Amino acid sequence: MADIELREFKPSDREGCLAVLDANTPEYFSPVERETFDEFLAEPPGTYLVLVDDNRVVGCGGYIPMPDTRDAHTSWGMVHPDYKGRGLGKRLFQARLDAVRKRGDADRVRVVTSPQTESFFKLYGFEVTRREKDGNAPGIDLVEMWLAL
Repeated sequence: MADIELREFKPSDREGCLAVLDANTPEYFSPVERETFDEFLAEPPGTYLVLVDDNRVVGCGGYIPMPDTRDAHTSWGMVHPDYKGRGLGKRLFQARLDAVRKRGDADRVRVVTSPQTESFFKLYGFEVTRREKDGNAPGIDLVEMWLAL
């Protein structure tokens, strides 16, 4: 396996990102979330990054600085199941956190996730602030978490 590149999203990455979402459905995402993600990819707000292996998108995720606040929200983070267990999720998430810190305009970072990935974010010091049954989509509970920078 060649080195996996981490870079900013380009419009030509759209189908690759959708393929990563599809590969993570239904374990981590609901089929009803695909349309929302596709619309997001049309013009991603904030910064959106991709992990690329030999011209194949194998992961993606970003963050959005929130106007009129000192908050940043993470957006649509995922790694293709074929690439899990290689530290790519950590690499991608750490790059996002580092970028938020470097900007210097956020005091907190928000993650909206599901119970399946809650423990991953706890490793970074995120704390659960809210839970909502079926809050992400039918059958996928919402877990809101915050990290003070």
